[in-house]
Amino acid sequence: MAKLPMKSRLVQLLYQQKEAWDYELIGKLLPEYGKNSDYWKWMARFWMTELSCGGIFSIVDAKADDGSRFAKGKVLYRYSISDFGKSRVEELLEA
Repeated sequence: MAKLPMKSRLVQLLYQQKEAWDYELIGKLLPEYGKNSDYWKWMARFWMTELSCGGIFSIVDAKADDGSRFAKGKVLYRYSISDFGKSRVEELLEA
C-alpha cells in the first residue's frame, strides 16, 4: 500500500491521537518517511500552520521552546483536530 502524502499523514496522526504537541507529531512523522533534517522539521511545522489556518487543526496550548525542541524562543504548539477536521478525515476514509 502506498504511503499517504506527509501532510495527510499529519492529519491522520492527530486524528488518531486527538491532541499532541507539534514536536510529538514531527517525531512520529519524519522517521516514517526517512526524513530527519531541519528542512523537514520546519516544513512539517509549516503544514501544521496551514492546517490550523484552514480549520483542520485547533491550537489548544502554546509555550516557548527552551531550545530542546526546535530553537530557543520559538513557539511550540499543542494541537487538537477540530470537528471540521474530524469530519473531513472520516469523509476521506469512507471514499
